Amino acid sequence: MKKIILLALFSLLFFTNSNAACDDPLTEGVDYSNCRFSDSQDLQGSYLPNSNLSFASFIQVNFDKSIMMTSNLSFGTFPESTFVRANLYESVSIGANFEKTNFTGANLTRVDFMGATLIEANFQNSNLMEANFTSSNITNANFDGANLTGATWTNGQTCGPESIGTCKQ
Repeated sequence: MKKIILLALFSLLFFTNSNAACDDPLTEGVDYSNCRFSDSQDLQGSYLPNSNLSFASFIQVNFDKSIMMTSNLSFGTFPESTFVRANLYESVSIGANFEKTNFTGANLTRVDFMGATLIEANFQNSNLMEANFTSSNITNANFDGANLTGATWTNGQTCGPESIGTCKQ
């Protein structure tokens, strides 16, 4: 009986599905879920659409001008990172940590920030049309010049037309 149990456990090590390795190259559809990356990496201009970055850690990482459309960043850790002029169209960032992150000029149309930490995040001149901020923490976040038309605000209300820099409900 012990041999059968050992054989079963041993076979699980080799025959279970696993995520992509954390050292896989940056590419469309890559799965970096649960990966921890070294701080302050320069990933500027990365092409990561349809990728899974959920529960991943990218502290002080440069994602400027990166293409990350329809990617999953949920519950990831991205504090003090930069996404200047990045394209995150329709990405999901539920419960993610973007404290002190810079999104200046980014395309964040329809991004789901539900329950995300956005303390002191910079959204200056970014496109946040139809983004979802329900239950997110936006304490001291900068929305100067940002397009918030149609966005769902932290209180669940929809921002009206001409919501530039502030949510006009």
